[in-house]
Amino acid sequence: MKSIKEIQKIQEYAARHPSFIEELDDPERQKITEKMMAFSYRKGEAIFSEGEPADSLYVIRKGNVKLCTYDGEGREQIISIFSAGDTLWVSVFLRKSLSTYPYSAVCMDEAVISQIRREDFESLIKDTESAIQIIGLLSNKLHDANERNLILSISDPTAKIARLFLYRLNHISGNIVSMKLEDIAGHVSLRPETVSRKLGELMDQRVIEKVGQSSFKIIDYEKLVQISQS
Repeated sequence: MKSIKEIQKIQEYAARHPSFIEELDDPERQKITEKMMAFSYRKGEAIFSEGEPADSLYVIRKGNVKLCTYDGEGREQIISIFSAGDTLWVSVFLRKSLSTYPYSAVCMDEAVISQIRREDFESLIKDTESAIQIIGLLSNKLHDANERNLILSISDPTAKIARLFLYRLNHISGNIVSMKLEDIAGHVSLRPETVSRKLGELMDQRVIEKVGQSSFKIIDYEKLVQISQS
């Protein structure tokens, strides 16, 4: 982890993947951003670890982050995956006696993360109107993250990928989904080789069509829905 002091770079990331902060009114946004610090992380580096005090909120500016836990034999269980624009605030607002992270947050690739301490955040939302606005925005982001977690609960690899494509379609205009193979693999928790093979099967079935190096055109929406529900 190393500190990032280039404000322009953070603003560029935020413009591409706006978080709840960018959706706030100007006064609230400025107050929060003034208190935030930005850090870069390497692939595999932990932002926080299970059992540590839950003392900060984290906004993902770049990269993908998995919340995970480990059993007694050290086997990893992925709880959820978050992407650029998402906010990690698990357990932060619980009572202080209970406020420890129940999971570890580990970067799945190179990441840039903005951090704000809990006490700083709480001091900025004492105004009721600001608090209601922020809670609403965070709730929407949480709902969006839960939708993505449903993808992880699907056991069939092809259905997982189909559900991910449907999720992406709901967040863009048009019928072309642009995602790198590694990003698809990260979102559905599959090996890139498996994803590549399943994408090939979807293309053979004329459900999707590759239209660029990392772009796929949905050519049979109804079939995609059917596959996602299998």
